[in-house]
Amino acid sequence: MYISPVTCSDIYSRNRYKQSKPNFMAHPDFYKYNSTVSCYFRRGSVLLSGGGYKDIENLYAGIFEKPDKQKQILIAGIGSSQEPFSHLASIKGIIKERTLKDNVDLYTVDLQSKPSEYELKKQAFPHMFEYEKFPKYAQKSFVKDSYDRWFVNPDRESEMNPVDKYLYSLMFPELLQKILHYRINDEIFDFLKGTYDNSAKSKWDSRIQEAILDYPDNKFDVISANNILPYIQPEADEIETIKHIGRVLKPKGYFITDPYEFRTESLKTAGWKNFKEIAPGIYQKG
Repeated sequence: MYISPVTCSDIYSRNRYKQSKPNFMAHPDFYKYNSTVSCYFRRGSVLLSGGGYKDIENLYAGIFEKPDKQKQILIAGIGSSQEPFSHLASIKGIIKERTLKDNVDLYTVDLQSKPSEYELKKQAFPHMFEYEKFPKYAQKSFVKDSYDRWFVNPDRESEMNPVDKYLYSLMFPELLQKILHYRINDEIFDFLKGTYDNSAKSKWDSRIQEAILDYPDNKFDVISANNILPYIQPEADEIETIKHIGRVLKPKGYFITDPYEFRTESLKTAGWKNFKEIAPGIYQKG
């Protein structure tokens, strides 16, 4: 499989939601989110707190280093897919030769409509500078590759006749230089695409406060909801959603959220018992 390279900065310089908007009105702040800083785990300023991304990798290392049965993971708010790509990249780096399908049972919920395969492919490339900041396990899940600067879309190369190609090589040789880049490995891409294509696993045009009602008690080992809960209006609905997150988490399960946008007291208000914060924005159910 070859994927046309597009960087995170390229993606965010365009209208992210031009082709895919919710079919209902979300909280106004939802449309303002436009960060090129948090293309990994979408946790924004969490980098300023504690171990940042490493806290999540340490969590997954404890869960996945030893072979075990599949772990159920729910990601609410896929964030143009960088959120699930991030989780899967770290997990794959930990499990090594073991397969994702034997270790991860992934579910997703998002306000957006289901992305096309082309849109998903665009998200498979981190910015070169961002790659260097990725935590150690995630870096193992990216493949180093190269492409001709001019032929950003390899499908278009065949459309240029040989004469034009030769003239371009004479007039603009710098455009044909090889450019190094990174892309997510094929297993991760195929696994996420398969999840998205499974209507039982992925809910599109859906709000977490409604989708969470459909999951049974004690289902998930990990639930991630970054940049989600503060935007649920009114506050009573946010608290009710947190109650159900606690309900569908397994005992000793983990809840991941952005520590700068989540109020710990919300857990208490929602009636969570015996929970503890094991790292900034990461809570374990008692």
